[in-house]
Amino acid sequence: MSMYEPRRVADPTAQEASDRPRGTATRADHHTPRHAVPGVGDRIFARGGIALAAITASATAGAVVVGSTADPAVAMGAVPGQVPSVQLELAAALEQPAVRTLTADQLAAPATITAKRAAKALVSHTPLYTTASVNVRKQASEKSDLLGQLQLGVRVSATAEIDGKYRKVEYDKGYGWVLEAELSDAAPIEAAGTTWAACSRGSAVERKLRKDTVHIYRSVCALFPAVNSYGGWRAGGLPFHKNGRALDIMLTPRAESALGHRIAKYLIAHAKVFNIDHIIFEQHIWTPSTPRWRKMADRGSLNANHFNHVHVAIRA
Repeated sequence: MSMYEPRRVADPTAQEASDRPRGTATRADHHTPRHAVPGVGDRIFARGGIALAAITASATAGAVVVGSTADPAVAMGAVPGQVPSVQLELAAALEQPAVRTLTADQLAAPATITAKRAAKALVSHTPLYTTASVNVRKQASEKSDLLGQLQLGVRVSATAEIDGKYRKVEYDKGYGWVLEAELSDAAPIEAAGTTWAACSRGSAVERKLRKDTVHIYRSVCALFPAVNSYGGWRAGGLPFHKNGRALDIMLTPRAESALGHRIAKYLIAHAKVFNIDHIIFEQHIWTPSTPRWRKMADRGSLNANHFNHVHVAIRA
């Protein structure tokens, strides 16, 4: 009677032995240790030197965890708790990370660049300044439609395109043409001169004004034609206006603030020539003795705080 042998998990070497007649043995049976065919875990161990690795293999009846050692495989199915937790943790660590796939609507759309903007970006621009009040025309001709006007000292982006006497510049989100002779690469307000030529607005404002005050009026009139109006002599109040020593250069509050500051810079640049005592604009005062802008007390109105005009007065 043969002895009962317990059933083992299928072993490829055992299948080979069953094909031989009972009682026979090979030389390898006596000298070669018997073990299972190397699994995935064994290969990982051989390549990377990992001390313990585990691979989870799915099967119809359940999952089988194969260890890196020669221990019999552990079947797991109805009772997962039988599998050592360390093997489960290592098996999870060896899994590939999930890859997220983005759909087309999840990708940020590139910014739209119009043909006009793209063409503009390719044009070379040079910063220049207007040396006088400059007309901006639609085409390079004095007969072309007038697009607008640039005042003295305005910085413009000029292109390299020149047609006769005109040069193409950026204007109002597009382009226009101005006389090239009226552009300079240096800020011209400080360099602009003064004039005694009669103002095109007439001489009514000059009534009872001192000589230096008239000089200021005519010079500002010639360089800044966009000024709304002027105020000169008036009775009462502080001595400057009633003595003919002050001039008010009227502007639109806020909207023409930049123009007011250009006029103030021009007056400061020629303070000695004009014999200036002080300049007031937008609640700030400038004097030759303290040549910087200082804030003044609030006088209660746009006019009293000089937001609607540049006030300039000369010394006695």
